[in-house]
Amino acid sequence: MTLVSVIIPAHNEERHITSCIESLLKQNYRAIEIIILDNNSKDRTGEIVKSFSESHSGKIRYIKLDQNYGPGGARNIGAKIANGEVLLFLDADMVFPEDYVMKLAEPIIRNMAISATHSEELIANLDNPWVKVQGQVKKSLRIGRVRAGVARAVRKDFFLKYGGFDPKLHYHDDRTLFYKTGVEALVVHEAYCLHNNPDTAREILRRNYWIGRTYIATTLRENGVKGFFHVVRTAIIRFIDLTAIPFTASWLIYRSTDASTPLLEAIPIAQLLIFTLFTAKMKIVNAESFREKIILRFLYAPAYRIVRAVGLMAGLAVSIIRGLTVKPRAQTNTPRAT
Repeated sequence: MTLVSVIIPAHNEERHITSCIESLLKQNYRAIEIIILDNNSKDRTGEIVKSFSESHSGKIRYIKLDQNYGPGGARNIGAKIANGEVLLFLDADMVFPEDYVMKLAEPIIRNMAISATHSEELIANLDNPWVKVQGQVKKSLRIGRVRAGVARAVRKDFFLKYGGFDPKLHYHDDRTLFYKTGVEALVVHEAYCLHNNPDTAREILRRNYWIGRTYIATTLRENGVKGFFHVVRTAIIRFIDLTAIPFTASWLIYRSTDASTPLLEAIPIAQLLIFTLFTAKMKIVNAESFREKIILRFLYAPAYRIVRAVGLMAGLAVSIIRGLTVKPRAQTNTPRAT
């Protein structure tokens, strides 16, 4: 039976890593090794994974990295030390049905495809208010498609031949194998997983910062000149989200003074109207009562837009100042399994 290496980068994933590992240990495809690369976590991630590796020796390998190499950098390290002929690149905040590995690996093992991916991700943490205002029950970006640019499973020799992922695109680095090779992944429509959306203000801020950090480079790469207008449009909307309430507060202060002018009054009013309109149009899912809908609509929805805007605008600003991509971190030593 062909060995499949499941490679999982993890940075401060103590809340999710146990469920992820347990779902992989229940897979009906038994010829797998699980390689978890700890991207210099500061929480209990390492402790939890070590416990699993000790109780499942030979099945789970724990690799402690000396710094955070980002998701793509960690995956590249994992691919080099993997023993399997097929690589599966998964996230630490995912949970998988028992047939997931088999369905993703089978097309590659049978030489039907070089790489493959699932078609659907169900949102796992819909009980959280921050997640409810994001409006997603599932991500079905590949429904109806035969091929996709992001691969979850890939033949190891192919992956290493082209140098793996490019860590310079950090959050978007899983697209870079397609950028290098032009080979799209086969979409396996029967395969799905459960994926946790960011469910704290800090996670929302952090994710959107890294999206913004490489958003310009990715959008220009995929859309050319048209991508510039996508970036500008997104930046304008996020700027309105970020400034609507502060500008309105300033307007309320100055409107009764001689400093007030028609222009100073028109700008904050227009911004607040646009912000309110976008907030009102947000889809809210899984609300259990009318009271909860009110709280989600008038508290969490506007707060989510503001936190998301802070993260993305900060990432865009840093990308313009320091470069559109992230400088990859050099590996200083060879990681060892523990």
